[in-house]
Amino acid sequence: MTQNEVPLPDELPSGKVVKPRQRITMIWIVPLLAILVGIGLAVQAIRAKGPEITLQFVAAEGLEANKTRIKFKDVEIGTVKAISLSADRNSVQVVVQMDKQAEGLLVDDTRFWVVRPRVVAGGVSGLATLLSGSYIALDPGKSKQARHDFVGLEVPPQVTSNTPGRRFHLAADDLGSLDIGTPIFYRRIQVGRVIGYAMQKEGKGVDVQIFIDAPYDEFVTQASRFWHASGIDLSLNSDGLKFDTQSLLSVAIGGIAFSSPPGNEDEPTPRADPGANFVLHPDQATATRIPETRVQRYVLTFRESLRGLTVGAPVDFRGLVAGEVSRIDLKFEKEKTDFSMQVEINLYPDRFAQKTRNYTGKAVSESASREILDKMVAKGFRAQLRTGNMLTGQRYIALDFFNNAKAGKVDWSRRRPELPVQPGTLDSLQDQLLAIVESLRHTLGHVDQLVVRLDKEVAPELAGTLRDARKTLDSADRMLGAADKALVSDAPLQLEMRETLREVAKAATAVRNLADLLERQPEALLTGKKGE
Repeated sequence: MTQNEVPLPDELPSGKVVKPRQRITMIWIVPLLAILVGIGLAVQAIRAKGPEITLQFVAAEGLEANKTRIKFKDVEIGTVKAISLSADRNSVQVVVQMDKQAEGLLVDDTRFWVVRPRVVAGGVSGLATLLSGSYIALDPGKSKQARHDFVGLEVPPQVTSNTPGRRFHLAADDLGSLDIGTPIFYRRIQVGRVIGYAMQKEGKGVDVQIFIDAPYDEFVTQASRFWHASGIDLSLNSDGLKFDTQSLLSVAIGGIAFSSPPGNEDEPTPRADPGANFVLHPDQATATRIPETRVQRYVLTFRESLRGLTVGAPVDFRGLVAGEVSRIDLKFEKEKTDFSMQVEINLYPDRFAQKTRNYTGKAVSESASREILDKMVAKGFRAQLRTGNMLTGQRYIALDFFNNAKAGKVDWSRRRPELPVQPGTLDSLQDQLLAIVESLRHTLGHVDQLVVRLDKEVAPELAGTLRDARKTLDSADRMLGAADKALVSDAPLQLEMRETLREVAKAATAVRNLADLLERQPEALLTGKKGE
């Protein structure tokens, strides 16, 4: 047996052949570990993977597939997977892969919107997205019903579900300068904002949704009153010039203000319920006006100009506002072929009762009220048109007793009872001035005629008389000169004659002056001497 030969094993008794043993080498451990890690990661990804949802937006501005994230409280909870047009091509469909942790947030009233830089009435938002890019924000709802398809909001909501406070509804005639984000003030402090508005179904007004932040929402009671506080409240009426504003912010973008009148100490005014309805008044004066429980309507007939009188003008009784003008009409009277001005007023009788010390709180019956008013009219109770502001010409209706009033009575036969009126003081003054001007015109006409007559008739006669007077005076002067020479010899007689001649000379001078005056001013005989 050579050196390289290997001895054969002895044959087994059974005659079986023994195969060599196979061992796993270390090179296979690394792939196995990679497979196990991949399986683990896949299982973890499957377990972390949430539902797939669909969002609908008008446009896909700022959105990118596999890049745009879904965030809630700045935590990423999903990624945009695909973006495509809708079947009707009026919107875009955004497929979003949500994380497992966001599964409980996808309920029926959950809201989505795209966060991008925006400039609105309340300020600027989304500036951080200038560097990081747009993303989709989520506001979870409170519903228990799950949902996987949503319509995204085009405008971010002003209030999210986790913002403390309460919502209310305001009914207004028009929107004015209000917009989403317009501030709401209480005692000139911003306490809320406008979060939405819509036209009423009948088209007769606008519904405005507002949100009052906590803890200021506690100040909204059932007696609260809201009004427009937009810009500058500048009014010029019969009461004068009024200027008011809430803040510089309301001057720029508008605003709403409200107040809550305090109740009685024994019965405080209860808080308003969430979603309560209120009226949005045009201004503070209208909002704070005491609501009238009883209104009596009357008609006043004027035959003078109503320029300066407007609907809403006060009806005044000796300084107390007893009502307001509610309507102004023009009526044609066929019998007189003339027009009359019909003014309808609202009187609030409770205002008189509240100002009376012996007020018992009991309402006067209609028959008793008529009897009282008839007695007042019989004593001269009338309505009169007066000027409240000479600068603006604003006018109002005044109720008062007039001693010189003509006989009158209340016409209860009309649908609206008619109260007698008293001519306005302004019209009376105008009539008096016109009468004075007409009298002066006639007087001046007579004076002109008299001056013409003086020029034509009296002046020539006076001229001839004055010429004769001058001749007489000249003769008198010559006679006086001769008399002076004759009297030189007789001293006593000379003295006497000198005194007499001096008086005659004074008289002659006066006559000469008068003649000169009448020659220059013939009318001086009637009107007197004019100043030089």
